[in-house]
Amino acid sequence: MRSYTEHVDNVLIPHLGSVRLGELSGRQVSAMFATLATTPNKWGRLPSPSTLHRIRATLRSALNAAIRDGLIRDNPARFIELPAPRRPQAQVWTDHRVRHWRRTGERFSVAVWTAQLLAEFLKFVADDRLYAMWWLVALRGLRRGEAAGLRWIDVDLDERVVMICQQRITFGHTTAVGPPKTAASRRTIALDTTTARLLREHRRRQDEERLAAGDRWVESG
Repeated sequence: MRSYTEHVDNVLIPHLGSVRLGELSGRQVSAMFATLATTPNKWGRLPSPSTLHRIRATLRSALNAAIRDGLIRDNPARFIELPAPRRPQAQVWTDHRVRHWRRTGERFSVAVWTAQLLAEFLKFVADDRLYAMWWLVALRGLRRGEAAGLRWIDVDLDERVVMICQQRITFGHTTAVGPPKTAASRRTIALDTTTARLLREHRRRQDEERLAAGDRWVESG
């Protein structure tokens, strides 16, 4: 939902908003993408092929809805060709790469910690009330939205499994709950004994907070 809204407000309306729907042509759509591909964003970077593909998907979805409503007969974005997106290869933050980053500011699009860096982070947040969440994200691969949307009903500590059924995301000042990012993201994750213990401790601490808050507690699951 957030990406769809951003694409409409920040890209499609500025570039195509002045064109009448029935007069929109494939040539105009191609020109828009040619402009987008050579226009740096606010961080000075050109949009990635993946970003362009997501914008095209938003436009095609909107135009398909217009076809269903009888407003247009054909989708002018249907035959638009874009560069194939390439999945970036993750790079490990080794010591010499960290030194290079500090010296030049250059970093990788996808960078992962070493086991030592992860251990240092978990030690740093050991007293944080959301330590169980950091642990789950770090060692069980939950996305941010999946961790924020995890409910106790989706956690079985006796069987030591967590079921990823939803995610909680924000756009602007609005928080929304929806399905995981992809169909494959709906999954069941096995928990080791340490993770199960940390979650039990987190639930016990949460129960204490609930009692202390009384009527002020907002039960969200």
